[in-house]
Amino acid sequence: MGAGFSTVTPPPSQVSATSVAQAVWSYTPRSLTDIQSLVSAIQDNNPSLLSTPSDVIYVPLPYYSGQASLTQVAAFIDNAVRNYGWAGITDLNIVNNPYNLWNTSFVASLALNPYLTATSLNMLILNGVITANYAQFLLYQLAQNYYYNKWIQTVTANAPSSITFSTNATLSTNVLIAQNVTIASGVTVTCGTLTCLFVAQSFNNQGTITAVGATGGPSPAAAVGNGGTGGGGVVIIALTAALGTINVAGSPGGNASGSGSVTADYTGVGGVFYIVTGVAVPSGGAGAGNAAGAGSHNAGGGGGTGTYAGAAGGNATVNVFSSPNAMVTYILQGLSDWWLINVLGMAPSTTTQLAYMYGSGGGSGSGAGNNGGGGGGGGEVVVYGYDVVSGSIDAVGGTGGNGTYGGGGGGGGLVFMFYGATSGSITANVAGGIGQGGGATGASGTSYIAAVTVNG
Repeated sequence: MGAGFSTVTPPPSQVSATSVAQAVWSYTPRSLTDIQSLVSAIQDNNPSLLSTPSDVIYVPLPYYSGQASLTQVAAFIDNAVRNYGWAGITDLNIVNNPYNLWNTSFVASLALNPYLTATSLNMLILNGVITANYAQFLLYQLAQNYYYNKWIQTVTANAPSSITFSTNATLSTNVLIAQNVTIASGVTVTCGTLTCLFVAQSFNNQGTITAVGATGGPSPAAAVGNGGTGGGGVVIIALTAALGTINVAGSPGGNASGSGSVTADYTGVGGVFYIVTGVAVPSGGAGAGNAAGAGSHNAGGGGGTGTYAGAAGGNATVNVFSSPNAMVTYILQGLSDWWLINVLGMAPSTTTQLAYMYGSGGGSGSGAGNNGGGGGGGGEVVVYGYDVVSGSIDAVGGTGGNGTYGGGGGGGGLVFMFYGATSGSITANVAGGIGQGGGATGASGTSYIAAVTVNG
């Protein structure tokens, strides 16, 4: 069958895949034996029946003409990629779309079909023939159509089979991908970056994960309280997730130890939050005094009086999504691009930013007087697990620093727990930090637990 068909060009009016299929399928030099061999190869899921691997170009034709189902075609391609080494030649067709047979609609349908396995998708992405944009297209299709489990299986297929933390460790990378991640009992894993993102088929935390966020305003004078650091961010994407203990609490504001005489203050650094419509980022409490620093989203303000004010807490950037599925999809797109760029060395022409999330830093007390700093805001935890087993999350706001005019407490953090099938016992503390020395208490955050649509 092979070479004789490489010169077939359908008339310009025949633009749909179906019309192309009819034109190519009825081409006179094609022998009945060739046609029957292609159909039989797909129906029997036996790539060896093709005259040559290059005949993969015509595999969509029986589907378009109604002689084979999409499931049969997907199973055939899966077998050809996994067991016959045809990933490269399949990718050539995906990239070049000969005769418009391998158009993006057909390729997307293949990627989503359960009979094209995650192992095959991983091989198609890794073999070196596919372009970065088409590799991104395959991963985005899984995320955008809610095939979250297949996305996880695809990205982890070539990852380390198991990563186990048996002693305390600080992560130097913000993304950790493995088939199985285990944190032993009594072990603390500290995020060395503002946000840690874990991707695994099985995530089993029997210990503690801790993360810190945006920095508070530094003390303007030795005796004046600094702003507390915000809580960090933790994202877990897994088929099965046992969460263990996660600590993204805001840090307390510094206590005043005497009276400063500096006319300065320092605002905390703003955090970043990802929320679903209807959820608000809480405000931190204002500091005490007639020139107190204001609370913000989501950190406390520093205390202040007289002619120079305490500093405000840092104000967070907020990313709002219309639904839980929209939020999970966005996070997976960002992780897709991170994986393509940092693991595979690919460079898609456009990318989705990685989902950094963390609480704001508190404002310092005023440098003039006995003033406490504002508490740091609680951080954020986002989990997608098809099965979420259990977990305990601390995302409280930091306590305000004490002083004659104390700091306001940080606002509580946010916890989003998205599950596909089951959700176990989840305890989340998102209370606002308590103000000190007359400072206001921060508002409580939100613990949001919801089922999401998962198609595969």
